[in-house]
Amino acid sequence: MSTPDDREDQAGSMSWAKKLMTAGVGTFFLTEDALKTLVSEFKLPKEIVSSILDGAKNVRKEFMQNVIAEMMAKVQDKVDPSVLIADFFKKNEVSFEIKIKVKEKTENEV
Repeated sequence: MSTPDDREDQAGSMSWAKKLMTAGVGTFFLTEDALKTLVSEFKLPKEIVSSILDGAKNVRKEFMQNVIAEMMAKVQDKVDPSVLIADFFKKNEVSFEIKIKVKEKTENEV
């Protein structure tokens, strides 16, 4: 039979496990400030907190780069950019206007 101390230890372990899972999932979805607040609850040394936050930034950046690359690959499979651009110029008249104004400086400005 378990003692009250055993149940407290189990509850404490479950609480820590729940917080760790939240921090792991939060890496993707929480803002940096919210993640800092969550990690600060663990009362870890600043170096470890900094390492966790840096890791979260890197994971989020790599994840977004992979999502963007995958999306671009899917779009390029369906649409040929050169055909799209050629079609645009075929259907539209494009003009560029450049205006340059030169003004001589006065002796006081030189």
